[in-house]
Amino acid sequence: MAQLKLTLNKRYDVSQQALDLQRLRFDPDLVKHHIDIILNRRNCMAATLKIIERNFPELLSLNLCDNKLYQLDGLSDIIEKAPKVKTLNLSKNKLESAWELGKVKGLKLEELWLEGNPLCSTFSDQSAYVSTIREYFPKLLRLDGQELGSPIIIGIEAPEIIKPCKESYKGSETIKSLVLQFLLQYYLIYDSEDRKGLLSVYHDKACFSLTITLNPEDPEPSSLEKYFKDSRNIKNIK
Repeated sequence: MAQLKLTLNKRYDVSQQALDLQRLRFDPDLVKHHIDIILNRRNCMAATLKIIERNFPELLSLNLCDNKLYQLDGLSDIIEKAPKVKTLNLSKNKLESAWELGKVKGLKLEELWLEGNPLCSTFSDQSAYVSTIREYFPKLLRLDGQELGSPIIIGIEAPEIIKPCKESYKGSETIKSLVLQFLLQYYLIYDSEDRKGLLSVYHDKACFSLTITLNPEDPEPSSLEKYFKDSRNIKNIK
C-alpha cells in the first residue's frame, strides 16, 4: 500500500487536481517492486480509491485510460470516495456496454472519454452515441474531446411568462380618474386596521353574501362550519 501511495503521489498534478493512472500496471516503480496492480480487479481498485479518498479529496480529473477495464463495479465507489470528479478518462479499455456507466452515474461529469472501447461501435451514429451517454451524465459538455451542445436538463420547467395587463376601461378620462381614485382610497382603508371609514361608501340597503364550501367526506369538522347556515345557495334563496 505504501508503494502504491508513493506511485500515485508521483502521478498527481496538484495544479490541475488531476490523477493520471494510465497503464498503471506497467508503472516502472510498481514493476520494480514486483507490485501487480490490475485495476479490473476489485481489490486493486478498492485500494486505489482508498488512497485517493485520503490523499486527493479535491480530485477533479481521473485518467484510467488503457487499464483493460471490462466492467465498472469496482469504480462505483468513486461516487463516495471522490465525488468532485468532473473529468473521467475511460478510453482504450474493454467496456462493451454503455450500461456499465450506470454504475458511476452519480458523478456530475462534464468531460468523459470512451473512445477505444467496444461499446463505441454499438451505436448507429454519433447522435445516438451522445444521446445515450447523456442519459447517464446530463451535464456532460465534452465527449471524447468533442464539444457538445448545451445540455438539456429535464425536469426543470421553463419560467412562466406573464403577459402585461391591458386596461379594458371604456369611457371618459374624467370618469376613469374618479374610479381609480375611489379604488385607491377604498383599498387603502380596507387594508388598514380601522375600516369604519368605509361605512359611507355603502348604500343603506346594501346586502352582504358569502359562500362556504364544505367537503361532506371530510371527517374533520371545518372551522367555517358555523357560517354554513348563512352561505349563499341558489337552491335555497332567502
